[in-house]
Amino acid sequence: TRPRGRGRASDRAADAQESSDEGAVPAGLEEVLAALARDPASPAAQARGCGALLEVAKRSQETFAAGAAQALVAAAAAHPGDSRVQLAAGAAMERFCARHMKNVLLLLELDGVSAVVGAMKAFAGEQALQEIGCKLLCNAAACNPDCQARVVASGGVQAVLGAMAGHVDAAAVQELGCRALRELAAYSPAAQEAIVARGGIQRVLRAMEVHGKLAGIQALGCGVLRNLTACSAEHQEAVVSRNGVQVVIDAMLAHPDVADVQCAGCWALFCLCVHNVETARAVEAHGAVKAALAAMEVHRGEPRVQEAGCWVIKEFGKRIATAHSRTTFVACAQAAMKAMDKHGAVASVQTAAGGALRSLAAHDSSGWVQTVCLGRMGRFGRSTTKRTLSVIKECDDA
Repeated sequence: TRPRGRGRASDRAADAQESSDEGAVPAGLEEVLAALARDPASPAAQARGCGALLEVAKRSQETFAAGAAQALVAAAAAHPGDSRVQLAAGAAMERFCARHMKNVLLLLELDGVSAVVGAMKAFAGEQALQEIGCKLLCNAAACNPDCQARVVASGGVQAVLGAMAGHVDAAAVQELGCRALRELAAYSPAAQEAIVARGGIQRVLRAMEVHGKLAGIQALGCGVLRNLTACSAEHQEAVVSRNGVQVVIDAMLAHPDVADVQCAGCWALFCLCVHNVETARAVEAHGAVKAALAAMEVHRGEPRVQEAGCWVIKEFGKRIATAHSRTTFVACAQAAMKAMDKHGAVASVQTAAGGALRSLAAHDSSGWVQTVCLGRMGRFGRSTTKRTLSVIKECDDA
């Protein structure tokens, strides 16, 4: 689902070094650092040196703390108006810091993230630089809550949203931007507020609408919406008021065979309505339960989809159980039981399926959940039947 090949601008980052100037740069770290130190005022020399450090990073990320970090940050700081230097330095920093917490911490200590954010703002039209910046900010935010907070404080949210706003039709930028926003928003109320206040909801929904055929963007966009809305009624209402529920449903309808989209979509639907009666009505009206049931049916063997789908059923348990039609009620009860039976060793699925069945049984005055369970005893086996009946008994005893 991710765009591949030379079409991705950041894949051409190394090509930018070729146009910076002629002349070879030594391959060893000490030689590269020495070359950078000899000519700090020359943008061409600094771009070449940063390009050489990118090659060093490909061989070993551990050399970042041996002088490479300081050299890259210094080069970027010395030439803020030269796109060649910023692109080369950013590409090397990103490679050194990819999935490497110690290097991210060092870069933050040197204020290198602020340098990257500044470069993204200064060269908003440079797609390659925007892609590299989004990747680096995503890596930094994913390390730990402190790194996440420092990226936000450095202007990371504005930088990512600016990149997405400036390159709406560039799938790579939108994908990387959504990935970065998802990490920035995870478990961080401050980051969530910053994203929403700066139009992040609209930006994500726009990315999903423009790139509807790209499953990667749909899954990541749903992930951002999930993280923004899970603990905020205000954010839930903001997404619903901007037709966000339909955008999520459309993503699930467009990519029924992609487990990542179905899982992320179910979680987004759940988070959009959890503990919020008003938004729950809107989510239900858009067919959330039907979408969750379809996802669970297609991806029966995928525990992530089963878990997320069961939480949707759980959230709408009262509405499902008290509706006039029994068709959806029976389908939801069976789906939860099938999930419990298929993934007996997956604790998260057992918890979610049990929650769905409890929610249905708690509002089931006619004993339909028990009837469905007993009616499928031969298919599920004794273990699943016992677990299901235990859940029902808990509701009866409550």
